[in-house]
Amino acid sequence: MAADDESRVDLEKMRRAYDESREHTKQKPVLIQRAVARIDENLHMTGRIGRFRIESDEPAERGGDDLAPAPLQYVVAGAAF
Repeated sequence: MAADDESRVDLEKMRRAYDESREHTKQKPVLIQRAVARIDENLHMTGRIGRFRIESDEPAERGGDDLAPAPLQYVVAGAAF
């Protein structure tokens, strides 16, 4: 079995999704991403991005309750993806 056969990444599926996204962008050149957030209590926030719900908080040393990743941690995670 070749190394490519052992991959956990379906490159063909990713390529098809990429091609479809490019084709859609050609037809409608504007891509809008929207996020909505609200403060629940102190520094704890909940938000929605598309169909996903996320939450954030700050660590105790920054005045939060450390109930979720800090907003900056989401930025770092986004850069990793």
